[in-house]
Amino acid sequence: KQFNFNAVRTSHYPPVNKYLELANEYGLYVIDETGDEAHATEWLSGKPEYEAMYRDRCRKMVLRDRNYPCVLFWSAGNESGEGENITHVIDEGKKLDPARYWMYGGNAFSHPAEDIIGPRYPTPMELEIQVGVGSGNDRRPSFMDEYLSVAGNGGGALDDYWDVIYRHPRLMGGAIWDFVSPGLIEKIRKVEDTSPYRTPVHLMGNARLVKDKKNTVLDLNGHDQWVEVYRSGNVEPEGNALTLTCKVYPRKLISNCGSFITKGNYQFGLQQRGKDKLEFYLYTNKKYSVYAPLPDNWEYNWHRITAVYDGNEMALYIDGEKKASGQASGSIRNFPFPINIGRNAEAHGQETNVYICDAQMDEIGIFDKAVQSDFRPEEANLWLAFEGETDSGTFYSYGIGARTYGSIWPDRSVQPEMWQMKKTVQPLSFSMVDIESGVAELRNRNHFTDASGYTVRWELVEENNVIQSGALNLATAPLSREQVQIPYQKPAINPGKEYRLLIRSFLKKDEIWASAGHEVAWDEFELPWGAGHSGRIAMPETKHSSQVTPVCEYTDTSLIVSGADFHYVFDRREGQLTSIFYKGMELLKSPVRMNLWRAPLANESDTWNAWSVAQPNWKEGYGRTMATEMYSAGIDKLTLQPLSFSASEVNGCVHIKVINAELTGKGKKEKKDLYIEGVQSNGILNTYEYIIDGDGVIEITHTLKPNGKMPHWFPRVGLTLTVNDALSQVEWYGRGPQENYPDRKTGYRTGIYANTVQELYEPYLIPQDYGLRTDIRWVRLTNDNGTGLQFEMNELFNFNAYPYSTENLTKAMYTYQLQKQDGITVNLDYATTGVGCTARGVFHSYKAQVQEYKRTVRITPLAK
Repeated sequence: KQFNFNAVRTSHYPPVNKYLELANEYGLYVIDETGDEAHATEWLSGKPEYEAMYRDRCRKMVLRDRNYPCVLFWSAGNESGEGENITHVIDEGKKLDPARYWMYGGNAFSHPAEDIIGPRYPTPMELEIQVGVGSGNDRRPSFMDEYLSVAGNGGGALDDYWDVIYRHPRLMGGAIWDFVSPGLIEKIRKVEDTSPYRTPVHLMGNARLVKDKKNTVLDLNGHDQWVEVYRSGNVEPEGNALTLTCKVYPRKLISNCGSFITKGNYQFGLQQRGKDKLEFYLYTNKKYSVYAPLPDNWEYNWHRITAVYDGNEMALYIDGEKKASGQASGSIRNFPFPINIGRNAEAHGQETNVYICDAQMDEIGIFDKAVQSDFRPEEANLWLAFEGETDSGTFYSYGIGARTYGSIWPDRSVQPEMWQMKKTVQPLSFSMVDIESGVAELRNRNHFTDASGYTVRWELVEENNVIQSGALNLATAPLSREQVQIPYQKPAINPGKEYRLLIRSFLKKDEIWASAGHEVAWDEFELPWGAGHSGRIAMPETKHSSQVTPVCEYTDTSLIVSGADFHYVFDRREGQLTSIFYKGMELLKSPVRMNLWRAPLANESDTWNAWSVAQPNWKEGYGRTMATEMYSAGIDKLTLQPLSFSASEVNGCVHIKVINAELTGKGKKEKKDLYIEGVQSNGILNTYEYIIDGDGVIEITHTLKPNGKMPHWFPRVGLTLTVNDALSQVEWYGRGPQENYPDRKTGYRTGIYANTVQELYEPYLIPQDYGLRTDIRWVRLTNDNGTGLQFEMNELFNFNAYPYSTENLTKAMYTYQLQKQDGITVNLDYATTGVGCTARGVFHSYKAQVQEYKRTVRITPLAK
């Protein structure tokens, strides 16, 4: 209620009685749903022998709930097929409650028996053209029983949907999927990797360590139990040799699947196939496999299985005997999936329908060389002997691969998406008719409450300061519009300042769900007087007024630019700014570098929306998700190619020009066009023009030009760097205070906000990019004493900052795998792709386009 929701669809069965009692009390409509979901067996709806069961479930719901006034209309169920039994459900319900209407949550556009149609998960254009405008004689009203699936960092383009809904009376709204995040508290159960690398390894689900004679071994029963291995570099070998080995005690269900050691479907694995074969596979220039016959005594006996690749041959050994071999060559290609013991992370998710590994296991080893016997843990890349486990706290588990849906966290605290949901459907909405004269239009979206139930105030804001304010006495009728005069006066304009009008609406009296003064709505409008008008930021011009010229010192490899309080180092070979030393403190931990990558969001790692974006250029082995587009293009592993570096002193400043290329992949011989064959070089051509003045202010004019084969869009475009981890105090002028993204930003007011890097963290169950703030004018990162850096651009930009490396955020599958680094990653984005929807992905208008970008970035050292 506090976030402006007025209805709940109970999915996928009727709620407990208490929920309906509370809905009556608090004023929430309920779409009460028959518990007949079939999902994987939707054909049941066409079977006459199941009619009685369908009718029975409907009858129990309607008889129990029909006297609750909160029940607005009924649902005939969810994903139970399109057969005649759905018609029988609605028929049964109307006999018992002829006053209410019925919808059905099927996957078809509509069902002939329902009074209220969907569809579910349309795009805004599909909703408008196919339903809002419509065709034919079907004019049944529309309620999207599901739309805008929010999994992980999501909830994009909500405004786009509601713009359509408000334009067409036939559209009544919809139910966002869904409300509560599914995480369950589980223990973090660490087991030791006794190789020199000490890789983080954890037991998952109800995997157990049990005694087998004198040894402790891993016990997996075929259900959602496995061992998760973090994607450290040592377990992602890319050379031309590999050994996988383990002791196994297979049991009855092992023939159903038997994933012993796997790294996705392609990179490498030891996998049982049926009752009689063991497969060893790996990927170099293609996928290679060899198959060994299983011995007659395979089940309920201990065996040592070993897979060896030496750059020329793949071989499989069972109990020391070579059982199969085949030719293979080349370096192993790395794919973005973790090693799992007893599971295949790429194959076994929420749709798993097999027993993944029914076996006991011990002495599991991975080597980046060919080893047939005499396995030594000290020479291994990974060695697991399962001598014990360590309790390392708890985390929120999403099981074997559930989608991490939800708009509130498992502990029922609010996720950042909720603030956009509150804003998009707020009950009072203002728009400006004539901003110069202060004429606005109020739209009262309430169905029964006029505007007199709210206290409405306006504020004229200069940057973050209120300079004029007042109250509006309004009584606009429900579902109507009214022009309103806002009596602000144009103030004396301070150069470089921005001016906005803010209109806020509050509850006038206490309600059961919130106290008087609770803000229910707000709107802000840029006024055409200040620095921010026109969409470009008038970044104050650098005067370079210092009377002192920086000193340049050249070494064989570096250019050092120094002033009274600063000392900056450029690597002349790489063309990178590698050190910002200011007031006795090193502020920079990694070079300033062009960046296109972000840790994939849950929506970008999901196979659902891949149907809408799949491209023929997707490469084998990288999965089938939105992120496949990026992995296939190679933008996750850019290779720096320096091209030129020059420096000069002009008018008391140091001018440095750097040209380099960031290449995607190594390139290979291919057909480049209709006539020409050759090696194609693909990447980004960068030109950086630095100006450093005597005060240590750095101004960078950065031009980047994509060349060659590129993905269809970029996750982000801009600069990345790592700063000293002492710079944990963050202040910014832009949207906030909560996390926001380009397709989910209008619910976050423009202002000056402050927080810490740690508090910017959002605990998405699957680690992913988080914490972005959009429409930024400037951002400052400082230590507790005020020493640090300020970043500005000549256009609005986006930023996020986190205490992890982007590589760690990319590779971590669970929050316990996040490892704080020595420094803070800062991303300064010229453009950022939105977060989108699990079903329909990110819409084109919210993607960072593949095009030339040019920005001027100013970095100012700060000290109190």
